[in-house]
Amino acid sequence: MGSTLSNTVLKGTGLSAAQLASLAAKPAAVDADPAAREQVRRAWQTAVETAAHRPVYGRTTGVGANRGVAVDGAEAGNAQDLRLLRSHATGSGALLPSTAVRAAMLVRMNQLLKGGSGIHPDIIDALLRCLADGDLPRVHSHGAIGTADLSAFAEIALGLMGEVPLASGALRSYWTPAIGDALPFISTNALTAASTALALAEAELWLEHYLHASACSLMAVNGSLEPFADEVHLARPLPGQAWAAAQIRHLLTGYAQHQWRVQDSFGFRTLAQVAGALRSSLDALTQVLEIELNASTENPLVSPAARDVFHNGNFHLVELALALDHTKLAIYSTAQLSGARLNNLSDPGMTGQAPFLAVGEPGSSGIMLLEYNCAAALARLRNAAAPATLGAAVISRGFEDHSSFASQAAEQLHSCLEAAATALGCELYAAVRALSITGAEPPSGTELGRYLAKARGLFDASLADRPLGGDLAAAVGFLQQPIES
Repeated sequence: MGSTLSNTVLKGTGLSAAQLASLAAKPAAVDADPAAREQVRRAWQTAVETAAHRPVYGRTTGVGANRGVAVDGAEAGNAQDLRLLRSHATGSGALLPSTAVRAAMLVRMNQLLKGGSGIHPDIIDALLRCLADGDLPRVHSHGAIGTADLSAFAEIALGLMGEVPLASGALRSYWTPAIGDALPFISTNALTAASTALALAEAELWLEHYLHASACSLMAVNGSLEPFADEVHLARPLPGQAWAAAQIRHLLTGYAQHQWRVQDSFGFRTLAQVAGALRSSLDALTQVLEIELNASTENPLVSPAARDVFHNGNFHLVELALALDHTKLAIYSTAQLSGARLNNLSDPGMTGQAPFLAVGEPGSSGIMLLEYNCAAALARLRNAAAPATLGAAVISRGFEDHSSFASQAAEQLHSCLEAAATALGCELYAAVRALSITGAEPPSGTELGRYLAKARGLFDASLADRPLGGDLAAAVGFLQQPIES
């Protein structure tokens, strides 16, 4: 496959989480760097030569607790590899969307181009052709525990080999495994890394919307800007905190408070500290993830330079799992403040308006039920934020006796973000409603002014008591869209 100017060239280095999320969103032109292809070839040659004179796990032996069982690859052809792929293509749960499968295949190709797997170079063109065609393998969502996405990549392998139907139902043969190819292809955490990258993109967008919605809420309650003053954050120079405060100051450029409270509730007063902790957590997760996207996490690791292989534990994702757990907890704390501000927006003492921003006869309920929806969403978020790394598993006759559960942590992060979007959607609708009632507006032509105008256009203009489910759904949908600065 020839390289063109429009192609994204993967080379085993430099793949960012944001770039991966963009490439995975829809079929995109990709190619493989020629120098990286040569690394793959050299590693394959090294693996073949090394296996000729000493045991190499998965190439001359069985896998897992069968590590001590010798396999004569030359005599059996690729029969052992086919048995391994067929037996390991055992996933469960729903099928993954094409975005997740595409992202996983891109990550795996990038990792293979690092040149440490020992797989035959043919796999690179097979992956490229399948990605270009856009008809991807069917992959089940469950089966991994943070030490390797074995079942997912065995299913991908069978799809590439034409043994099982692709997403369209068609059978297409892109790849025939060479001797020793099975384990080097499936022994990867590429799906978990890909899932993390997609969730990270969602989290970045959610945080951006969160700050905009929070700024609308602050304006709606005539809140103080003192907690966001540069002097406050110079006194406690945590980078995330300072960043969040600067974002709020930027969004509220031109806003003038008519002060009537000495200070606001924690929902506003600790906004920079709490959202800043999430910012720092996302930065830390990005750093760990981008190492995984561009790493040789192979076992055994094939080193053409040393002309040898090294059996190791680089497949273990505990650092990524811990970063994911931290991020989930940070999202929960941040989303809790949406609930706190929603309570403030329901309080006449904060808004100067009727209870629950009701309009009409005394006793009208207004946004009362949004508090219930927000609390329910926060409960779901709290459950999903439970640390996955507290899990334990001993499998394969005790040979594999520790797991990171990073795969579950990544899945939980998606669930956290789904619930967090509902909580934030409740706040966003309430803030827009409050600003509509009070007539307060950001200065014309500002970023926040454009954001508010777009959000306001989503909602039913009627403020009388009525079902707000449609407005809440519109708010949640809006939170999935990029913000126009």
